[in-house]
Amino acid sequence: MVFAGESHDLEEMLGNLLENAAKWSRSVFRLSARPEERDGRAVVILAVEDDGPGIPQDQAERAIKRGQRLDETVPGTGLGLSIVSETAGEYGGELRLARANIGGLRAELILPSIPFSAPQRR
Repeated sequence: MVFAGESHDLEEMLGNLLENAAKWSRSVFRLSARPEERDGRAVVILAVEDDGPGIPQDQAERAIKRGQRLDETVPGTGLGLSIVSETAGEYGGELRLARANIGGLRAELILPSIPFSAPQRR
């Protein structure tokens, strides 16, 4: 599966999620990708997880709003997650935040995809 959008938008979204994970992780963060079908359409799910403090589930929606920062003591603008969410929405995708299996935050980016077919060999 291949993201059905502009590569620079994908780079910006992943860059923001990875930067966020690197900033908050204690020692580990990871990126995973998998194709899936949801509601009859092909999507690719990109997940970035860290072992940091995470975000309480009741604060997840607030964390995605433009300019909202949950911890004012940490440098930043509070724009990273909102940019990811807004850009994903422009493609019909979404950003979901949850507790990571490794203890911190799991940011799941769900984006439309198109089937990838390798070039035919002659």
